[in-house]
Amino acid sequence: TSNHGQIRNPPVPLPANGLKTPDGRPLATAELKEKWLLLLDGKGPCAADCVQRIDEMRRIQVSLNKDMGRLRRVVLSDRIADPEFAAARQRQPDLVLAQAPPRWLPGSGKDAEDNAGYRLHIIDPQGNLIMDYPADIPARGVRGDLERLLKFAWTG
Repeated sequence: TSNHGQIRNPPVPLPANGLKTPDGRPLATAELKEKWLLLLDGKGPCAADCVQRIDEMRRIQVSLNKDMGRLRRVVLSDRIADPEFAAARQRQPDLVLAQAPPRWLPGSGKDAEDNAGYRLHIIDPQGNLIMDYPADIPARGVRGDLERLLKFAWTG
């Protein structure tokens, strides 16, 4: 089989703190521990493609059936107060919205081309970034990768 995303080898450990909620308070990372994270990261306002990707993330999670409880959906943005994010949170109350400090997510500050659009990432239950996806990856590819990871993972 082949992966649809780029595997981080070795996995990149992410800082355990530094994330903030839309109202500026530190995010309680306890709710993210021991879960696989499907993380959407980007800069700028949440345009139509961003809204569509958030809805796709929910469909990916639900399609995992019995494993859907092992996954959390997180959106990181420099404009987390954007009204589109608030509307997405109204539609999906279990969606986690956060703002990260600069360079919290490795590779997020390299250059403008890399930051084009909102991109998906997979983080394991130990807090390691293990996969990155281009902005235009089809949802079924991400789902396939998650399904394989969850099938063979003993954690989360």
